[in-house]
Amino acid sequence: MNCRMRRATEEDCALLFEWANDPLVRQNSFSGARISWEEHTAWFAALQKRADCGQYIYLCEEEPVGQARVTVSGTEAEVGYSICAQSRGMGHGKRILQLLEEAVRGDFPQVKTLTARVKPENATSQNAFLNIGYQERYRVYTRSVGDGAAEEEKEIGSQ
Repeated sequence: MNCRMRRATEEDCALLFEWANDPLVRQNSFSGARISWEEHTAWFAALQKRADCGQYIYLCEEEPVGQARVTVSGTEAEVGYSICAQSRGMGHGKRILQLLEEAVRGDFPQVKTLTARVKPENATSQNAFLNIGYQERYRVYTRSVGDGAAEEEKEIGSQ
């Protein structure tokens, strides 16, 4: 299959909006809330002006199949990706990450390390990263300490 990566353009805004609001993409995102068109267009316009970010479209046989994004900080960059619903489960994860690495080398030559944050329940993405040589460095644990957490702790303590 002939696949390639290209930079996203203004013409991709609607497609990225559709993909961003896919239920599985929202579930696997660190912010699960649905994105409004207004929020998306403002975000996309700002993203297009940023020198520290690259938004890419992954194409197979010239059809858009997924997206990948990189955010650079010094010699490190955080990466993320998603595959459109109809193309999941076809092995695109590994290829999109390989092509993203090539794009980073060309567009951000100062980058020496790529990192990715993946939710614990997203085994598919974890495997894609591990299969191309990423290594798990650490896990992050969180605990809510707001008003709801105090009530929860009170209930647990009274049992």
